[in-house]
Amino acid sequence: MGLFLLLLAACAGGPGDPGAVPAERFYQSAYGKIDELYLEPVDMRRLVVDGLIHAGMVIPSLTVTVQPGGGAITLAVGSRSPRTFALPDSPEASAWAHFAATVTDWTAAQAPDQAPASQTRESLYRALLEGGTADLDPYSRYSVPAAARTERSRREGYIGIGVTLEETPRGFRVIAIAPGSPASTAGLWVGDLITTVGGLPVDAAGGGAALTVEGVMSRLSGPEGTGVPVRVARGGTTLTLLISRQRIILPTVTAERAGAVGVLHVSRFNAGTADALAATIHRLRDTDAGSGPPTGWVLDLRGNTGGLLDQAVAVADLFLTSGPILTTVGRHPDSMQHYDATPGDILDGAPLVVLADGQTASSAEIVLGALVDGGRALDVGTTSFGKGVVQTVAPLPNGGELFLTWSRIMTPAGRMFDHQGLAPAICTSGQTDAGAILAPLRAQPRPNPGISGAAAACPAERDRPAAVDLRVAEDLLTNPPLLRRAQLAGQTLLADQPSATEGASGLP
Repeated sequence: MGLFLLLLAACAGGPGDPGAVPAERFYQSAYGKIDELYLEPVDMRRLVVDGLIHAGMVIPSLTVTVQPGGGAITLAVGSRSPRTFALPDSPEASAWAHFAATVTDWTAAQAPDQAPASQTRESLYRALLEGGTADLDPYSRYSVPAAARTERSRREGYIGIGVTLEETPRGFRVIAIAPGSPASTAGLWVGDLITTVGGLPVDAAGGGAALTVEGVMSRLSGPEGTGVPVRVARGGTTLTLLISRQRIILPTVTAERAGAVGVLHVSRFNAGTADALAATIHRLRDTDAGSGPPTGWVLDLRGNTGGLLDQAVAVADLFLTSGPILTTVGRHPDSMQHYDATPGDILDGAPLVVLADGQTASSAEIVLGALVDGGRALDVGTTSFGKGVVQTVAPLPNGGELFLTWSRIMTPAGRMFDHQGLAPAICTSGQTDAGAILAPLRAQPRPNPGISGAAAACPAERDRPAAVDLRVAEDLLTNPPLLRRAQLAGQTLLADQPSATEGASGLP
């Protein structure tokens, strides 16, 4: 089994022509993986029939009718003669894969002459899996080959030069360059127009076909370490740059220093996040030697919708010296996982505040739960999104991918937060005045538990104003007695919660 993940994982690519994959092979792979990996046992009959019904709604020329009694289904393509297919009398995924392949091959053969059979097959692959996985849960889904390639590059990186392009009438304009990428090192500029790649024009000059943006990016890709000559128009001149292809991992970590506080922003969790965060912390410590290292830190996970599970574990482990990080439970034996911290705290025990909002989800919630339950951090903000399940990504023969929910997450304290989220120790929902938020802590030695609360009392909010949450965190980190009161309030509330063995899966 490959990487476990929240939303994303690493998978191998597929063949170049998705339509060349035989339907039987495609469905055997897809339905077999759903049957094996999904969190709960799957009714294959419902999955396939609902997929076909969905196909009848999204493919204009296709009409799908379930016969009375539900034992057969009739398909018609345009004005051609319909055909009725008996549904398998078997719960086995293989039987339903054979049925779906038979239906797909027949439909492709009926397609109009101007619609290639390979396109019809791929449309049916997509429709049957989109309609079927919609029955499972909000997170299980099918990703078509083109989208799967993009998603793989976001989570695992890609081999290229590190540019983003847009098509214009004059060529392909560079609209963004990844910092530190080969394109940046070679001297490519934003605004440059790419006219040739590898000595070949990107437009229709010379009788060749004009390329799409994807076609240009494909030419820019190649074996890692090889060079590609790129000719660009810049102002009134042209120049050719030899650019080395390297693995590009999109940046997910930024940071700044606010006086004595170091502020770390993590936007997602991809293959480079934990290493990038560690490097950023070390760099922030060394940028202003005269002031010394930050005495407190903020880990900003607002807007972080998730990413790779192994990176979430690695990020939490940076700050924890021992104890559990999370446990996952599911139907498949490999979905039962437990992760513990290893010795060493990259902050050497300096106080830490984590910011979360209604877009903090999945792997970001793993980090949040691990640091709070482990007593390592105080959380400030609003209740998080509440995606407490793990997906595994299954590669398909056509280059597409299946994202399948296969386990549930428990925080170190045994909390399950799916559909509920994790409520913060200090709630800022609906508030913009940091002083008012912290007033209950300042007013009494023993804080009013009302400053914290259940998810219902601290509703999730998206796109939080950055100023108030950061101000609260900075005020706490620069006032140790105030921070201690807030920590005690959070501990009191946590102790008041029922344990997981008592059937509680509510307030974190």
